[in-house]
Amino acid sequence: MSADTVNMRLSRASVCLERGRGISLKDATGVVLTALTGRAWLTMEGDVRDIDLAPGTAYRIERDGLTLVNALESSCVEIRVPRKEPSPWRDRLERIWNWLAAGGAARARSKLARGAWRFQP
Repeated sequence: MSADTVNMRLSRASVCLERGRGISLKDATGVVLTALTGRAWLTMEGDVRDIDLAPGTAYRIERDGLTLVNALESSCVEIRVPRKEPSPWRDRLERIWNWLAAGGAARARSKLARGAWRFQP
């Protein structure tokens, strides 16, 4: 069995696999796999279940680690990567941090211009 790595920077892709071929997904929590045609199974690292993907069946990957998807017959699988919503707290903290950093840099430039800081070896 050969596996190809999928670039998880995509937001949506369809992958067609011949029988016996597979793909591997690393750290793909939240990614949704949907069987478009054929039949495939997936298994996740640290999980004893094998998930059967029949046509029209969707499954959201529940954990990080390695996830393997293998075609039991010629299959096409859609891979959807959810877009992460930016956290409002992260945005606020980033604005505060940038404001503090800009203020500190301005004070440092002012002191350097006045000669208040002198390097003493």
